Formats: sequence, C-alpha cells, structure tokens
Amino acid sequence: MIERLMHLDRRIVYLFIFAGVAVPLLLEFYFPIKATPTVRAVYQEIERVAAQHGTVLLAFDYGPGSEPELQPMARAVLRHCFSRGVKVVAVCLWPDAPGLAQEVLEKTAAEFGRSAGADYAFMGYKAGGASVVITMGQDFRTAFPRDARGMPADSLAVTRPIRSLKDFGFVVDFAAGNTIDQVWIPFGQERYRFPLAVGCTAVIAPDLFPFLQSRQLVGLMGGLAGAAEYETLVGHPDQATAGMRPQSVTHVILIAFIVLANAMYFLSRRAAGGQRRI
Repeated sequence: MIERLMHLDRRIVYLFIFAGVAVPLLLEFYFPIKATPTVRAVYQEIERVAAQHGTVLLAFDYGPGSEPELQPMARAVLRHCFSRGVKVVAVCLWPDAPGLAQEVLEKTAAEFGRSAGADYAFMGYKAGGASVVITMGQDFRTAFPRDARGMPADSLAVTRPIRSLKDFGFVVDFAAGNTIDQVWIPFGQERYRFPLAVGCTAVIAPDLFPFLQSRQLVGLMGGLAGAAEYETLVGHPDQATAGMRPQSVTHVILIAFIVLANAMYFLSRRAAGGQRRI
C-alpha cells in the first residue's frame, strides 16, 4: 500500500485539482471570510472621508492580466464610496488601464445612481509616471486639465475644489507593478503627506508590508483574498468571494497531498529500516 501511494500517478493529482476548481464553481457555498487589519484600515479611512464629505483619488495602475484580482477589489471600494456619498476621482498611470477603469466606474456608479461630473470623474491616462504625480501635487488641473470625455476639470463639480493631492482625503492605488513603491510613495505621499493605501496583486503584497510599518501606507489589500475581505466589509459578496471557493478548496487539496507524501516517505523509510535490521 505504501509503495503504491509513493508512486501515485500524477494524473490522479491533476484530477483532484480539477475537481477542486470545478465543483466550487458549480456549487454555491461560502467559507467564512474575516477582514485582516490592513484591509480593515482601508475601510476605516473611507469611512473617515465619508464623515468629512471628502473626495477619494483612485489610481488604476494595472492591465488585463491582473484584472481577476484587482477589478473586484476596485469594484468593492467603489461600492463603499458611492454608498457613503464619497466623491471619487480616478486616474491611470498605466496605458492599458483606462478601459478597465472606465468599465468598473460606469457600472458601479449606475448601481447607486451616481453620475459622471457630479459624483465621480474619470480623468483618463497620462504618461510620465512620477512626473505626473509631482504635477498633481503642485497643481492637479495642470496634470489633468480635462476628464476622459474632454470636459474641463473646472466645469466638474467633483474636481472643481481640487487644487492638489493635499485636497484628497484619501488615495488608493490599485497596482500590478511598481507604481506604489517607485512612484506614489516617494514622489507623492512623501512630498505631500496624504493618506495612501494600496490594492495589489498577491505576488507583490509581501514586498509592501515594510511601508505599512513605516506608516507610508495606511492600508493594504492583497490579491483576491484582499478583495474578498473588502466585499465582506461592505456587505456585498461578489466575484472575489466566489473566486475564493475554488482557491481555498484547491489549497486544502494541495496541503493534503503534501501531508500524504511526507507521511508515505517517512513510513517507507521506517519499513526499509526494519527490513535491514532483519
């Protein structure tokens, strides 16, 4: 029996993984999701801005390859903002982000009856990275004189009071690359001292924890799990929560096979040692 398990056909493992992904997608059930302190901090900052009737700046710095992780996260944050009456200004520093940003802005705004210009503004994409952030800190309308529709920033109710980054109550960067640590922190938060948080892919989240300790970030949402935690906080389970089902089940299956493999390894060594003593 031990020998058979030691040489288990890898196709059986693949079959279990396939079932671990397919079955949770077909059956609707939910695991308990508890928000971590770093995700809850983002929620609390938006609650603070809501109490002050302020404006939040959202930066969309990701592309289609990171959409499954970051688009649900952006949608959850937008739902929170729109449900609490927080005005939103959105910008893009990545050239492949505008389509994703516009889609999630328009669809989420429609859920709450919010309108462009009055409740939110999408300023579109601008090349330059750090120079754009510095210009926004000095004069927001110089960086983005018009929104993505071509409307002057002065004519929009949501951007009319905004003069610089200091006028935003909170800034959140949805990042799939290095814009947070190489652009927004050194050239934005460090210069203009605004509260900054990040929603990022799971693979880069560990690299950003030192910025929480230095208080250059006030919150962090990492990957699909971070998005699901935020959906839990806003009371609206959606794509991220559903995506956690196959991810969680698959992780359990992988851990089970790792435990089984190690157990069979030690049992086989024990059996081999007993035979040598005989």
